[in-house]
Amino acid sequence: MKGTKEKQYLHFVLFILVFAVSGCKPSSNLESYGEKYLRIAVIGEPPEATGKQVRFTEISLDKMTTEDLKLFDAVFITKENLSEAAESQYTDIYLNSTTPFFFISTISHIPFTMKNTKYDKIWNWTPGNSYAVGILTSQEDYTLNSWGYGLQNDKKTDKHIDDMYARIFETIDELKH
Repeated sequence: MKGTKEKQYLHFVLFILVFAVSGCKPSSNLESYGEKYLRIAVIGEPPEATGKQVRFTEISLDKMTTEDLKLFDAVFITKENLSEAAESQYTDIYLNSTTPFFFISTISHIPFTMKNTKYDKIWNWTPGNSYAVGILTSQEDYTLNSWGYGLQNDKKTDKHIDDMYARIFETIDELKH
């Protein structure tokens, strides 16, 4: 009888372990974004968090056109360029583009999608907020879709930033299909 209870306990523990392991997802998967490369335009320095299937091309705000953006799966705008990117002349590009934009190290898309809203310190990332935001206007009903990407435990570490980029890459890959 004692052996049977031990076997039942062992089976229960194994079941729990199998269940727990099957529910785990790798925290960072920077290399598997579909069968083709993601082509991402970057205004600023490209992130160091890259996978083998992600290619970055540096572009500038002043040469950004709706036609050129069609060559890319997404556009990243880095922290150093957010203030200039919030200038009113770019708002229509963000809102009318068929290419999603991701603003890195800011808590909201508002200064980029609302004309005459100045980007300043209040829009910078702080713990408890998204570290990056993405936008794309739906071509079917012209509604603005947005995504927020936080950092694990609100801690700005290389690993947490890599994980955030992995989630953004997954979103871009889903939008392509």
